[in-house]
Amino acid sequence: MKKTFRSVSATFAIAFCISLLPSYLFAEEDAHYIQPDDFFITKEEFKNQAWIHVHLAKQLTAPSSKTKNEGEFLQVHDGNKVWTKFYYATEIAKPSDLKIGTVVIMADIGTEDGYRAPENKDESRNGSWFIAKITDVSDLYKGIVTVSGGYKVKVDAIRVSVKPVHKGK
Repeated sequence: MKKTFRSVSATFAIAFCISLLPSYLFAEEDAHYIQPDDFFITKEEFKNQAWIHVHLAKQLTAPSSKTKNEGEFLQVHDGNKVWTKFYYATEIAKPSDLKIGTVVIMADIGTEDGYRAPENKDESRNGSWFIAKITDVSDLYKGIVTVSGGYKVKVDAIRVSVKPVHKGK
């Protein structure tokens, strides 16, 4: 009886470990349904504009001197391939990131209280996103910042670049 119990216990333990394997092999999504190998891309440099749209994409070809420092990306929402010098790897913003002048990316999902985070995978991966700069943090205690263009954004909706922004130079 003890051998049968040990055998069954071992079988369950092995099955449990195997069930965890996919989470280690496949990309994990964060609270915005963004995966570690996702990028936000644009064809134009974000410089003096109040804001511009960016697109969620997967990198197909890494930028190099052979590609004139452009990377090839596959846009998630429409499957189009795009070569660009302007791309951002991001993470959800931490409180220390929320400063005037910080370049931020957020989903283009407006509510009465301001732009909010995506609530599901479809909103995130098939919806519109935009890039702007934080211009006012006086409502930070309410969980809101203002970005260029005068838009209010909930702080849990904000993403920041995790690597220096590639300017294609």
